[in-house]
Amino acid sequence: MQQFTRLKRMRVVVLGGTILAMLAPAIAHAEDTEGQDIVVNGQRLSAQRALEAKKSAVSVVEVISADDLGKIPDATVADALARVPGVSVIVNQETGEGQYVTVRGLSGTYNATFINGVRVAQTDPGSRDVSLNLLPPYGLAEIRVTKTLTPDQDGDAIGGTINFRTPTAFDFKDAKVMRAWLSGGFNSNARSAGEKAALYQGQFDIGGRFADDRFGIFLSANYGVSNGNSQETENDGEWEPYIWRKNSTETISQDNMHLPGIDLDYRRFEQTRWGGNLSFDYHGETTQLYLRGQYARADKVGTNDYTDYRNRKSARLTQVDPENTSLRQPEDMITGHDAKLGNIYGYTTGQIVDADGDGRITDADRKSQQYWSLNGRSGVWDPKIFQFARSFETQDVRQQLATVQIGGNSAFGRLKLTYDLSYSFGDQIQPGSYSVGYNCDACTYPLNATGLDWVSHDPRFPHPGMPAYAVNVERDPSLLPFDSASLSRWKQSDDRWAGKVDARYDLGGLIDHLQVGAKWMRSSRSYDSTPVWEGDFSGTPLDGKSLAASGLIQKEVRSILHGEYYYGAVMGRQAVISAITAAIAAQPGNRVTGTALLRDDKNARETIYAGYALANLKIGDIGVVAGARVEHRDTYNRFWSDDGAASGFDSTSRGYTLLLPSVTANWRPDGQHVVRAAVWTGYSPPEYGNLSSGQSITRDPATREVVSISRGNPDLKPARSTNLDLSAEWYPDAASMVSAATFYKHIDHFIFTNGNQINADTRQGTIEVTQPQNGKTADLYGIELNVIKQLRGLAPPFDGFGLEGNVTVQHSAADSGQAYREGRKMRFVNTPHLLYNAAITYQNDVVQMKLSYNYRGKYIEDLRDNAVDKWVQHNRSVDFHSRVTLSSRVAVDFDVANLLNDWRYYTTKGDNPSYQKDYMEPGRTFLLRTSVVF
Repeated sequence: MQQFTRLKRMRVVVLGGTILAMLAPAIAHAEDTEGQDIVVNGQRLSAQRALEAKKSAVSVVEVISADDLGKIPDATVADALARVPGVSVIVNQETGEGQYVTVRGLSGTYNATFINGVRVAQTDPGSRDVSLNLLPPYGLAEIRVTKTLTPDQDGDAIGGTINFRTPTAFDFKDAKVMRAWLSGGFNSNARSAGEKAALYQGQFDIGGRFADDRFGIFLSANYGVSNGNSQETENDGEWEPYIWRKNSTETISQDNMHLPGIDLDYRRFEQTRWGGNLSFDYHGETTQLYLRGQYARADKVGTNDYTDYRNRKSARLTQVDPENTSLRQPEDMITGHDAKLGNIYGYTTGQIVDADGDGRITDADRKSQQYWSLNGRSGVWDPKIFQFARSFETQDVRQQLATVQIGGNSAFGRLKLTYDLSYSFGDQIQPGSYSVGYNCDACTYPLNATGLDWVSHDPRFPHPGMPAYAVNVERDPSLLPFDSASLSRWKQSDDRWAGKVDARYDLGGLIDHLQVGAKWMRSSRSYDSTPVWEGDFSGTPLDGKSLAASGLIQKEVRSILHGEYYYGAVMGRQAVISAITAAIAAQPGNRVTGTALLRDDKNARETIYAGYALANLKIGDIGVVAGARVEHRDTYNRFWSDDGAASGFDSTSRGYTLLLPSVTANWRPDGQHVVRAAVWTGYSPPEYGNLSSGQSITRDPATREVVSISRGNPDLKPARSTNLDLSAEWYPDAASMVSAATFYKHIDHFIFTNGNQINADTRQGTIEVTQPQNGKTADLYGIELNVIKQLRGLAPPFDGFGLEGNVTVQHSAADSGQAYREGRKMRFVNTPHLLYNAAITYQNDVVQMKLSYNYRGKYIEDLRDNAVDKWVQHNRSVDFHSRVTLSSRVAVDFDVANLLNDWRYYTTKGDNPSYQKDYMEPGRTFLLRTSVVF
């Protein structure tokens, strides 16, 4: 590098070679120094740069530098973001990787995500959230989380904004830069299970400036592959009360609930991520222009074998008076038996509904499908039959995200203009979901059979007590006849255009400057769901064969989750695909055709017009930004509507305008202290598809009975918030900081989706009805504490140690307006009340290490029936990073993620950990990385 050529008599030792080039501006003074030994510490300089960005910002921000991203073995940028105050991660249940983030207890739908200031395309089928598992923590200059907004920022961000900035040639001290990273490792779960376990990643950067530093170009490219094996136990069916429940809106007691069933999941996956970014820059005397481009793609090729132990609902007698609690149980009321009608009971027709009208109560009067002994208040938990099934599905998903931006800024004396035009494209595709199932479902069980009982030494691992007549079904696949097979695919895409212009006029007095701006953005989203085929294996060699004889079994897995369970047969991916492909060819009549291909298709277009004006005032050491933003949003939806009698495409249009005022103040009494205060407003718009007026009905393919109904709600209002923030920051030296922040948010009309099960006379016994709704109000408040301290001044080797830590304590209370919650407040969805991180760092001239601990408290993930919601239990992660600097240009890292082999996803029915819903372990990850600066 040119800098080393010029410093002929200076020995420069660079710690943290992966960021040498990006941190060169901080060592510019080295050119004027000769005859000295200078230790340039990359980690400390990285911390200094991030802290300086935080200190100089107008708003409350958190900045993650490029080197911070490389010091922890995070798989995605979501995992990296979880280490800053007030941010928590929502993991992908299949892989255990971070996928979404919440800011101050607000999920991604309440936040705005950018790359280089470009609002990125949204590719989740059912929300405005942005899937961040697409982006690896490589090739970035920094990540900035902004928690308080000013009028020049998009207003639809109640929690805050996240901006990923990629490097440019002007980020580097040297005119030319070239560097490379190469890493390799493995996943412990996959390796122990005998599955593919390798991980590897490579990245190459090159850039430079020329023509007297007027032009610059920078290019970064990365490619990586990771293999994994996640093992999970999850409940199959909601926990139910011991006493019969009337419906899904009746509040029930959580003191005595029972588990219908569990699934054991054995997932194998390989993820390939690749992409890069490119920037062209021109720096003239009064005008700077740029062209930015970014592309990221993630392909997951995965399979899930899942074994199902499930109590089944069966026909029950129905009480005439459902509130009567005095009836004896059916087995105690048997008075005789009829060869045709079954058992004869001593109930009267005034007590039990005489369904067949013969004046007697017999088994022929059993109609309602229930788990309970009677359909009424005298009924108690009493399953009679159960299902054991083995199923397989492919879980392939392809995601891609691209942004292109052209813009610049120009100065005309006191007037400064900033302008840009951008385009973002993203899609998420399931190219083909192949599924097949085999099960032993009640039909082969003896008369008067019993259901499953459950025992557990640990609530995370409920074990089924198998009835004597079925003890062999787990280990003998010849007992499992074919049940079903299918093929489907779907695609979600978003095209997003935006243009904006900002004008600033400097006055230099009490009003330092005035600023106005305008922005236009249009998003076009489409969702295409294609059920390709449903059928059996008629006409193929697998017709009529059990799982054992099918040829689909790849191997036997004898142990999962550290020996907690015997698993059994898992199927081969290619064997299943070949079998379904052959069945489709043999049964052309079973292809899905007609309106069924259109039923879940939808598209939407949204246009936003925004304008703002602000004034920046300087009053001694106090700076104030005051102004307002106006946003008008037009939304058009086209969707399939099915009301049971008629069906077809329909559309809705919706528009509204919001005024968003704000005041932000900063007091800087000296170079070490900053006090901030802000009062600002924000909003969160309804998801596009939720504004439809139609409904979609799902039917059982065999019986054509209604299974579920999904309805839109064109009357949804945007959620609106008033936000108060106060914070103080102290910077005792360039590499240390102590800060405290407190915040309060009041939200009106927050949006949630709740599924209610209504009783129905169907084989399943219920119909699931879901519809988005506006809640009433929610309040969130909390405090964030953050400390970064390098222990300088101590005697060696203790002067190499440093401490980092942050804690967020927050509280939320929301009124959903649901009558069955009886006015009781609940936690806001996706809002943990406790978050903290702690780390010990050490570094000297050759070695640097970091041992970090991340904790995220429990929170509600979904609102569920009977006010017993789905909770995500607390999660922790201990991670280790080390780096050895071999020379000024070469460094070697060794990292371990999830050092204690903890769970990544653990959910329960209600807050009580006894009622397990999902428990998943992804294993440890070991990684060795080499970085070279040329």
